[in-house]
Amino acid sequence: MTRPIVVGVDESDTARRAAFRAAELAIALSAPLHLVMAATRHRADGLSTETGRHVDWLAGAEQFLDGLMGELPGSAITRAVVPEDPAAAICEEAERVEAQMIVVGNRRVQGISRVLGAIATDVARRASCDVLISDTTSDA
Repeated sequence: MTRPIVVGVDESDTARRAAFRAAELAIALSAPLHLVMAATRHRADGLSTETGRHVDWLAGAEQFLDGLMGELPGSAITRAVVPEDPAAAICEEAERVEAQMIVVGNRRVQGISRVLGAIATDVARRASCDVLISDTTSDA
C-alpha cells in the first residue's frame, strides 16, 4: 500500500480547504489520508487542568474530525487528535505513520508582506517528508 498523506486541520476554512486538496491527492495517488488535529496554544493551556476542559476539547475535536471525514472524498481516512503544538504534532504524526507527504494550508498575510503562515513555515522546516503548502486563499 502507498504511504499515507497527512494533513493538519483545525476548524478554520483554510484547513478545511487544505483537507479537501489532500483528499484529492490521496485519491489520485491511491494513498490513505490521515487527518491530524492539534491543540492550539490557547487550548493547550487548558489541557493540564483538572476541570474536565481536556476531555471537553478532545471530545469536540473528535466530533469535528468525524464530521470532516464524512465530508471528504475517499474511504481510506484515519485521524488523530494530538494535544501538542500544531507544527510538531503534524510532523511527529507524519513520522509515526511513515507519511509520503504532509499537506498544510497557507494563511497568507495580505498585501506587500505576503509570507507563509507560522504553522506552514514550521512544518516545512521540521518535516522529514515532502510538504505541500496549499494555496487555500481561493475556492477549492
